[in-house]
Amino acid sequence: MKAILRHTLGFLGLLSLIGGFSACNKGDTVAPAPTISRVRTVSKDSVVSYRAQYNIDSSYAATRTVPVKFDSTTSLGKPGTLYAIIGQNLGTVSAVYFNDVNAYFNPGLVTDNSILISIPLTTPFTGSNKLRVVTTGGTAEFTFGIQQPAPIITRVDQAAGNAGDVITITGTTFDNVSAVSFGTTAATIVDKSSTQLKVSVPTVVSSTTLTVKTPGGTTSYSIPFGFQVPVFTDTYASGWSAGGFNGTATAPSTAVVKRGTGSIRFDYTGGYGGFQQFYGGTAIPLATYTGVKFSIYGGTGTEGKVVKLVVNGNYDKGVQLLLHAGTWTDYAIPLSSLSATGNLTEITLQEFSGNAPETIYLDDLGLY
Repeated sequence: MKAILRHTLGFLGLLSLIGGFSACNKGDTVAPAPTISRVRTVSKDSVVSYRAQYNIDSSYAATRTVPVKFDSTTSLGKPGTLYAIIGQNLGTVSAVYFNDVNAYFNPGLVTDNSILISIPLTTPFTGSNKLRVVTTGGTAEFTFGIQQPAPIITRVDQAAGNAGDVITITGTTFDNVSAVSFGTTAATIVDKSSTQLKVSVPTVVSSTTLTVKTPGGTTSYSIPFGFQVPVFTDTYASGWSAGGFNGTATAPSTAVVKRGTGSIRFDYTGGYGGFQQFYGGTAIPLATYTGVKFSIYGGTGTEGKVVKLVVNGNYDKGVQLLLHAGTWTDYAIPLSSLSATGNLTEITLQEFSGNAPETIYLDDLGLY
C-alpha cells in the first residue's frame, strides 16, 4: 500500500512539473509591446498647372498637386496621403488611429518594423494629435498632428463692389483664417465660420485677385473681383446703351437686382432674339483685357435653356451659356473663346433655345 502511495505521489509531482514547464512556455509566447520611432513620408507634392472648367463654357488657370516618391520624417500628416509608420513589434497590428479616427490598413503592407497606411480623408485636423497603433502586445502612442487642408472658395456673392461693401465668401476649411486680401490690400473680416466669410471691401477695386489665407494655405478665387472696364453696374457706363431684336430691354430695372439698385431686364418676345449692348465711346482695345463677366437671373421657364454670348457681332464664335431659373448665376468667359479682337463695340446675349416669351435679368457686366 505504501509503495502504491509513493508511486502515486511521484506521478502527481511529475504532472505538476510538466504543468510548470507548460505555464512557463505559455508565458514566453506573450507578444512584445509595440513601439513607434518615427513616421515618414513616402511621397511629396509636386505642383502642376492645368486648365479647370469654371462652367460648361469657360475655364481658368489652376494648379493641382501630384505625389512623387520621397522619404522624410514628419510629425504632420495630410488626409488622403500615404505614410510609413516605423517602429518595432508592429507585425500583429489590429488597429491604427489618427486623431481617434480608425484608419484602414492593408495587412500585406505590414511588417514587424513598418506599416504603410493612408490617413482617412475624414480625419479632423483638431483633436488628440495622437497616432495610436494597437497590436496583440499592447498599444503604442506617438505625437502626430493632422494638417489643415487648404481653403477652397466656391462662390463670392458679388462680382464687384464699392469701398465698405460687405461681401460674403462661401467655401470650405476657412478655419483659423488669418487674412483676406483684394490684391495686396488686406480686408477687414467682419464675420467668419469654417464655410463662410464676411469681409469689408477695403478700397475701390478695379479687377484684382481675391485671396483667403489660413494655416492650411492660401487660395485665390478663379474670377477677379471688380472690373477693368465696367459696362453696367447700377446703370450703363458712359457710351453704352441697350437695344436688340425680337425683344425689349428695360435699363435700369428694379424688379430683380443682384447688387446695388438696378439691373437690366430683357424680355425675349421671339425665338432667337438678341439682347444687345452697344458701345460708341472712346475705343476699348480687347487685346488689353482677359474676359467678360456678368451675372444672369433666369425668369420663369428658363431652367436649362440656353443663351449665346456674342462679342462684336461674331455669331459664328459665340459661347452658349446654361440658364438657371429663380437664381443669379455668375459667368466669366475668356475673350479668346469668343475670337474677340479689335475694339469693343457690342456685347450680345442671343436667346438660343427657341424659347419665347422669356425674361432674363443682367447685372454687374464688364471686362476683367
